[in-house]
Amino acid sequence: MSAAASLSPSDLLWAVAIAVGLSFLIACIEIPSKSKCQLRACFIGASLFYWSVLSFGNIVTTVLASLAVVKLPANIAPYYFILSAFFGVFGFETILKNTNITMFDRGVLTIQNWIEKALNAAAAAAIDQQENLKREAETRLVNKLMELPEVELNTRILHKLGPETVSKLEAASKASSADAKLYKVLQLVATLTRSETAALLRTKNH
Repeated sequence: MSAAASLSPSDLLWAVAIAVGLSFLIACIEIPSKSKCQLRACFIGASLFYWSVLSFGNIVTTVLASLAVVKLPANIAPYYFILSAFFGVFGFETILKNTNITMFDRGVLTIQNWIEKALNAAAAAAIDQQENLKREAETRLVNKLMELPEVELNTRILHKLGPETVSKLEAASKASSADAKLYKVLQLVATLTRSETAALLRTKNH
């Protein structure tokens, strides 16, 4: 026999809190996975909206799961709130498919559509954000390299791009009446790996 017909208000609140926390963890995994972006590019408004929609869906299924969990043996009653959150979050689709209720005059499975659309929007926004971060990093790096003495800049280009590269770049910029130093910096930045870019941004110019 079960210990109660439903979870106590405090246990239900804990179950909901755990569901929201798990939703955040899932969002931190799914958005970078879908967008192929770094996690820091995913902390944007669209991701917050996705987390909110996901949390809403998981809260609904956690509450529904709690109605079944309280029918489990009474000796595990202290863990009902954990089980409710676990089954609510990870049994999301199964619970919705077996629930014949409506919300806002729509079937509860509509929540899945909302979540999918919110995830797609968050992934697209994360891709845009990563591009913005990349451009900002490149701008900072260009400015940093422009501060270097010409001799040190030429040495870096020689080391990275090989012999005669400096003279070729200077000749090309002169032929186009371009800023020779800026042109060399841009060519160097274009060849740097992500790790090399990060390392240069961390160094201090003398």
